[in-house]
Amino acid sequence: NLEKEGRKERNGNGSFTIVNPHFREGLYQNGIGDHSLPLANNLFPDLVDAIFALESALSDKGVEVVGGNSPSTSRPSSSHCAVNCNAQFTPHVDSGRGAGQSLSMIVGLGNYSGGSLAVEGVEYDIRYRPLEFDGWRLRHWTSPFAGERFSLVWFTPEVKNNQETRL
Repeated sequence: NLEKEGRKERNGNGSFTIVNPHFREGLYQNGIGDHSLPLANNLFPDLVDAIFALESALSDKGVEVVGGNSPSTSRPSSSHCAVNCNAQFTPHVDSGRGAGQSLSMIVGLGNYSGGSLAVEGVEYDIRYRPLEFDGWRLRHWTSPFAGERFSLVWFTPEVKNNQETRL
């Protein structure tokens, strides 16, 4: 699955996904369908809350949108966030589709140089600069970098009807 998502691993790195327990009034607070919440939700509940609060705070300030003429001002809350540490992704498009949310939002954090997000060959500096883009449609990847680089990618994958009704 790592290759499918275009991930190239480096030493001292990793990725995990968390689920927003407040998404759609707590739709996923006990898990998704037959699946329990990701382990990270249970291990790091304060981090989960902080990451989704950060999404809300960044969204309120307006975020640059790839291919958009003006900053986004009404981003809905995401159901998921990928937390990446020193992960360098090769060119890929995301699997699945957004459910009512066609744009992912990414921000880079840490002490690093390089590491921009390339979307269809155009590089965007995401270090402390959030960016929205359609990761399900546009090919994107991580440019080479040096240092310690974290990225947060908020997104909402397609929800299958049976997943919602089992909750």
